[in-house]
Amino acid sequence: MRSTDSQQLLDLTRYSSVRIDQRVEVLEMFTGFEGANGYDVLDQDGQVIAHAAESTSGMQRLFLGSGRFESIELRSTSGDPIASLKERWGFPFSTHQIFDPVGQPQFQIRQRFALFQRRFAIWGDGSPEIRIKGPMFRPWTFWVHEGNTQIGKITKRFSGIGKEMMTDADKFDIEFTSPIAHQEQRLRMLMMGFVVDMKFFEGKGRSGSGFRFGN
Repeated sequence: MRSTDSQQLLDLTRYSSVRIDQRVEVLEMFTGFEGANGYDVLDQDGQVIAHAAESTSGMQRLFLGSGRFESIELRSTSGDPIASLKERWGFPFSTHQIFDPVGQPQFQIRQRFALFQRRFAIWGDGSPEIRIKGPMFRPWTFWVHEGNTQIGKITKRFSGIGKEMMTDADKFDIEFTSPIAHQEQRLRMLMMGFVVDMKFFEGKGRSGSGFRFGN
Protein backbone atom coordinates (compact mmCIF):
# COMPACT_ATOMS: atom_id res chain seq x y z
CA MET A 1 0.00 0.00 0.00
CA ARG A 2 1.43 3.36 -0.97
CA SER A 3 1.47 5.95 1.78
CA THR A 4 -0.69 8.30 -0.30
CA ASP A 5 -3.40 5.62 -0.69
CA SER A 6 -3.87 5.06 3.04
CA GLN A 7 -3.44 8.76 3.80
CA GLN A 8 -6.35 9.74 1.55
CA LEU A 9 -8.67 7.42 3.52
CA LEU A 10 -7.21 7.88 7.02
CA ASP A 11 -4.58 10.57 7.46
CA LEU A 12 -2.86 9.54 10.69
CA THR A 13 -0.23 12.30 10.35
CA ARG A 14 -2.90 14.73 11.56
CA TYR A 15 -2.92 13.21 15.04
CA SER A 16 -0.52 12.93 17.95
CA SER A 17 -2.48 9.89 19.15
CA VAL A 18 -5.51 7.78 18.32
CA ARG A 19 -7.60 5.41 20.39
CA ILE A 20 -9.02 1.96 19.64
CA ASP A 21 -12.31 1.23 21.40
CA GLN A 22 -13.68 -2.30 21.21
CA ARG A 23 -17.47 -2.32 21.15
CA VAL A 24 -19.35 -4.15 23.90
CA GLU A 25 -21.01 -7.35 22.68
CA VAL A 26 -24.21 -7.72 24.71
CA LEU A 27 -24.67 -11.36 23.66
CA GLU A 28 -21.13 -12.17 24.78
CA MET A 29 -21.70 -10.46 28.11
CA PHE A 30 -24.71 -12.63 29.00
CA THR A 31 -23.91 -15.92 27.25
CA GLY A 32 -20.11 -16.10 27.07
CA PHE A 33 -20.31 -16.79 23.32
CA GLU A 34 -17.45 -15.11 21.44
CA GLY A 35 -19.00 -12.57 19.08
CA ALA A 36 -17.20 -10.98 16.16
CA ASN A 37 -15.04 -8.14 17.50
CA GLY A 38 -15.89 -4.64 16.37
CA TYR A 39 -13.79 -1.54 16.96
CA ASP A 40 -13.97 2.22 16.56
CA VAL A 41 -10.82 4.26 15.94
CA LEU A 42 -11.07 7.72 17.52
CA ASP A 43 -8.92 10.81 17.45
CA GLN A 44 -7.69 12.62 20.55
CA ASP A 45 -10.96 14.59 20.69
CA GLY A 46 -13.07 11.42 20.76
CA GLN A 47 -14.29 11.71 17.16
CA VAL A 48 -14.61 8.43 15.23
CA ILE A 49 -12.20 8.42 12.27
CA ALA A 50 -12.33 4.75 11.21
CA HIS A 51 -13.95 1.41 11.99
CA ALA A 52 -12.56 -2.13 12.21
CA ALA A 53 -14.36 -5.44 12.29
CA GLU A 54 -13.44 -9.08 12.71
CA SER A 55 -14.19 -11.29 9.71
CA THR A 56 -13.89 -14.74 11.29
CA SER A 57 -16.82 -17.15 11.00
CA GLY A 58 -19.27 -18.01 13.76
CA MET A 59 -18.00 -21.60 13.71
CA GLN A 60 -14.44 -20.45 14.38
CA ARG A 61 -15.56 -18.34 17.30
CA LEU A 62 -17.79 -21.13 18.66
CA PHE A 63 -15.21 -23.92 18.57
CA LEU A 64 -11.93 -21.99 18.91
CA GLY A 65 -13.06 -19.10 21.09
CA SER A 66 -10.26 -16.70 21.90
CA GLY A 67 -7.77 -19.19 20.37
CA ARG A 68 -8.99 -18.45 16.83
CA PHE A 69 -6.67 -16.86 14.30
CA GLU A 70 -7.18 -13.15 13.91
CA SER A 71 -8.80 -11.56 10.87
CA ILE A 72 -9.55 -7.83 10.90
CA GLU A 73 -10.70 -5.35 8.24
CA LEU A 74 -10.01 -1.63 8.76
CA ARG A 75 -12.34 0.75 6.93
CA SER A 76 -12.87 4.49 6.70
CA THR A 77 -15.99 6.08 8.20
CA SER A 78 -17.53 5.97 4.72
CA GLY A 79 -16.88 2.22 4.46
CA ASP A 80 -13.89 2.26 2.11
CA PRO A 81 -11.29 -0.46 2.84
CA ILE A 82 -7.97 0.85 4.22
CA ALA A 83 -6.16 -2.35 5.21
CA SER A 84 -6.82 -5.88 6.41
CA LEU A 85 -4.99 -8.20 8.78
CA LYS A 86 -4.87 -11.99 8.74
CA GLU A 87 -3.08 -14.26 11.18
CA ARG A 88 -1.22 -17.26 9.73
CA TRP A 89 0.07 -20.32 11.55
CA GLY A 90 3.79 -20.39 12.20
CA PHE A 91 6.36 -21.93 14.50
CA PRO A 92 7.12 -21.03 17.19
CA PHE A 93 4.80 -18.02 16.73
CA SER A 94 2.15 -17.13 14.19
CA THR A 95 2.59 -14.33 11.64
CA HIS A 96 0.19 -11.47 10.96
CA GLN A 97 0.08 -10.41 7.32
CA ILE A 98 -1.22 -6.93 6.45
CA PHE A 99 -2.87 -6.36 3.07
CA ASP A 100 -3.78 -3.24 1.10
CA PRO A 101 -7.40 -2.53 0.01
CA VAL A 102 -7.07 -4.74 -3.10
CA GLY A 103 -5.59 -7.69 -1.20
CA GLN A 104 -1.89 -7.24 -1.94
CA PRO A 105 0.44 -8.15 0.97
CA GLN A 106 2.27 -5.14 2.36
CA PHE A 107 4.02 -6.02 5.61
CA GLN A 108 4.21 -8.64 8.35
CA ILE A 109 4.06 -8.64 12.12
CA ARG A 110 5.96 -11.45 13.82
CA GLN A 111 6.44 -12.21 17.49
CA ARG A 112 10.02 -12.81 18.64
CA PHE A 113 11.04 -15.15 21.41
CA ALA A 114 12.17 -13.28 24.53
CA LEU A 115 12.35 -14.08 28.21
CA PHE A 116 10.27 -11.85 30.48
CA GLN A 117 9.30 -9.58 27.58
CA ARG A 118 6.86 -9.56 24.69
CA ARG A 119 8.69 -8.65 21.50
CA PHE A 120 7.45 -8.17 17.95
CA ALA A 121 8.93 -7.00 14.66
CA ILE A 122 7.16 -5.35 11.72
CA TRP A 123 8.80 -5.34 8.31
CA GLY A 124 7.99 -5.09 4.62
CA ASP A 125 8.15 -2.84 1.54
CA GLY A 126 11.91 -2.50 2.01
CA SER A 127 11.39 -0.06 4.89
CA PRO A 128 13.34 -0.28 8.16
CA GLU A 129 12.14 -2.83 10.68
CA ILE A 130 9.89 -1.58 13.47
CA ARG A 131 10.37 -3.25 16.85
CA ILE A 132 7.79 -3.51 19.62
CA LYS A 133 8.73 -4.35 23.21
CA GLY A 134 6.32 -5.00 26.05
CA PRO A 135 7.90 -5.43 29.50
CA MET A 136 6.31 -8.34 31.37
CA PHE A 137 6.07 -6.27 34.54
CA ARG A 138 4.23 -3.50 32.66
CA PRO A 139 1.71 -5.75 30.90
CA TRP A 140 -0.44 -2.93 29.55
CA THR A 141 2.39 -1.02 27.80
CA PHE A 142 4.21 -1.67 24.50
CA TRP A 143 7.02 0.58 23.26
CA VAL A 144 7.57 1.04 19.52
CA HIS A 145 11.01 1.76 18.00
CA GLU A 146 12.50 2.16 14.55
CA GLY A 147 16.23 1.78 14.90
CA ASN A 148 17.24 3.66 18.05
CA THR A 149 14.30 6.07 17.83
CA GLN A 150 11.13 5.62 19.83
CA ILE A 151 8.27 6.44 17.48
CA GLY A 152 5.27 5.32 19.49
CA LYS A 153 3.63 3.64 22.45
CA ILE A 154 0.62 1.33 22.70
CA THR A 155 -1.16 1.32 26.05
CA LYS A 156 -4.23 -0.55 27.21
CA ARG A 157 -6.62 1.71 29.08
CA PHE A 158 -8.68 0.64 32.06
CA SER A 159 -12.27 0.25 30.80
CA GLY A 160 -14.00 0.24 34.18
CA ILE A 161 -14.40 -2.59 36.65
CA GLY A 162 -17.69 -3.83 35.16
CA LYS A 163 -16.43 -4.04 31.58
CA GLU A 164 -13.10 -5.50 32.63
CA MET A 165 -14.79 -8.31 34.54
CA MET A 166 -17.73 -9.05 32.24
CA THR A 167 -16.56 -8.33 28.69
CA ASP A 168 -13.55 -8.16 26.35
CA ALA A 169 -14.37 -4.54 25.43
CA ASP A 170 -10.82 -3.21 25.60
CA LYS A 171 -9.50 0.27 24.86
CA PHE A 172 -6.02 1.14 23.62
CA ASP A 173 -4.14 4.41 23.18
CA ILE A 174 -1.77 4.57 20.21
CA GLU A 175 0.63 7.44 20.84
CA PHE A 176 2.78 8.74 17.99
CA THR A 177 5.59 9.97 20.18
CA SER A 178 7.78 11.05 17.25
CA PRO A 179 6.22 14.02 15.40
CA ILE A 180 8.11 13.07 12.23
CA ALA A 181 6.72 9.51 12.11
CA HIS A 182 5.24 9.13 8.63
CA GLN A 183 1.90 7.66 7.55
CA GLU A 184 3.07 4.08 7.04
CA GLN A 185 4.77 3.94 10.44
CA ARG A 186 1.58 5.17 12.08
CA LEU A 187 -0.62 2.73 10.18
CA ARG A 188 1.60 -0.15 11.28
CA MET A 189 1.33 0.96 14.89
CA LEU A 190 -2.45 1.14 14.57
CA MET A 191 -2.66 -2.39 13.12
CA MET A 192 -0.34 -3.58 15.88
CA GLY A 193 -2.94 -2.37 18.38
CA PHE A 194 -5.40 -5.00 17.11
CA VAL A 195 -2.71 -7.69 17.40
CA VAL A 196 -1.99 -6.69 21.01
CA ASP A 197 -5.68 -6.90 21.85
CA MET A 198 -6.19 -10.36 20.35
CA LYS A 199 -2.98 -11.94 21.63
CA PHE A 200 -2.95 -10.60 25.16
CA PHE A 201 -6.39 -9.36 26.14
CA GLU A 202 -9.05 -11.18 24.11
CA GLY A 203 -10.64 -13.72 26.44
CA LYS A 204 -8.48 -12.06 29.12
CA GLY A 205 -5.32 -13.09 27.32
CA ARG A 206 -5.00 -15.69 24.59
CA SER A 207 -1.42 -16.39 25.47
CA GLY A 208 -1.45 -15.69 29.20
CA SER A 209 2.23 -15.05 29.86
CA GLY A 210 2.85 -14.27 26.22
CA PHE A 211 4.67 -17.52 25.41
CA ARG A 212 1.95 -19.51 23.67
CA PHE A 213 3.76 -21.31 20.82
CA GLY A 214 2.22 -21.17 17.36
CA ASN A 215 0.12 -18.24 18.43
